Amino acid sequence: MKKIIIASAIALTCVTATQASAMDQLGKYEWKNRVLVLFGGSGDQKLAQQVVILRGKKSDLADRDMVVFTVIGDSVRPIYGDASGVDARKLREAADVKGNKFQAVLIGKDGGVKLRSSDVVTDENMFGLIDRMPMRKAGQG
Repeated sequence: MKKIIIASAIALTCVTATQASAMDQLGKYEWKNRVLVLFGGSGDQKLAQQVVILRGKKSDLADRDMVVFTVIGDSVRPIYGDASGVDARKLREAADVKGNKFQAVLIGKDGGVKLRSSDVVTDENMFGLIDRMPMRKAGQG
């Protein structure tokens, strides 16, 4: 558990300002929702596993004001919440995701990238990270 927390902290410090501002494609969610974007290819086992984990946690997603969707090729599909108007190609480019390898990218309410992982993220780790965020601690979702 300590290794995962340390890895998450390292991942957070490695996110550059360029990556954070690159998520302007998701501006309609800013200050309202945290967005988890799951990139992958069709038949990607990590993507399928991550979706299964999240589909069983709808009340936790709602409690944390989250929107979750997948980006597979040129297609955006909602897992939880509204993904209308999101362009898969532009989002892939803005998030600097190349190819069809799995990647989970969590964007905070402030529009900054809070987590980037090429491995499946457990619900405990994701929700723990969110619950430590200043806005969450301040009672703002």
